[in-house]
Amino acid sequence: MTASGSGHKRTSTSGWDARLYWRWIGCNTLAFITVLTAGFLLILLGNDVLHMNLASHNVILALMIATLGAALFGGVLGALQWLVVRERVPIPRKVWVTSNVGPALIAWLLVITPAVISAQNSHQTVSTAYLLAASQSLALGPLLGLSQSLVLRKVTARWKWWIGANLASWLIVDVVIYLLSRWAADLNVLTGDGSLVEVYLTLIATTPLTGRALLWVLAPSALTDARQARSP
Repeated sequence: MTASGSGHKRTSTSGWDARLYWRWIGCNTLAFITVLTAGFLLILLGNDVLHMNLASHNVILALMIATLGAALFGGVLGALQWLVVRERVPIPRKVWVTSNVGPALIAWLLVITPAVISAQNSHQTVSTAYLLAASQSLALGPLLGLSQSLVLRKVTARWKWWIGANLASWLIVDVVIYLLSRWAADLNVLTGDGSLVEVYLTLIATTPLTGRALLWVLAPSALTDARQARSP
């Protein structure tokens, strides 16, 4: 076997592609910055302009803001991720984007919105509550992997590994950030004392791990079409 043939076989199995890897990191970074910033502004709108609080019984308003936040997350993150995914598998953009909305809605309904409403009712700083809730919602990250894996199940034999890869990446980052926060008070993103930039970095830190995992999950040799083509 020639050197080029051996290299092609390794790429087919491992799925490594430096261009796609860095594109995945770039797309996710842009998405997280956009989503967090827009979400922050959305929360401020709900608090300062629309006066979102439990006392006024604005449950419908809270649900609307949570839905908008989830749609924003799914739309931006899903669309940018799809730019990488489509280069390996023919998954429709709408399908991939939709798989991002469900987990985002859970995060907004169960973590972010209640934290902000509670802060508003207790006269605490809403911006701090949003930062805390955003960092705590990292724990729901694996739900994103589960939802996306159901889409990948149709195109790759390694789809189950995408669940584990997301769980591992989010856990690793959470543990590292927690340990750093114990060591340096300025890095307390998991206790609500961190800055918006630190929350950005926490989210972005998962992308190198998920990027490598995605390329392996969508390696040419693992795709269902490739397996069917090799069958007699």
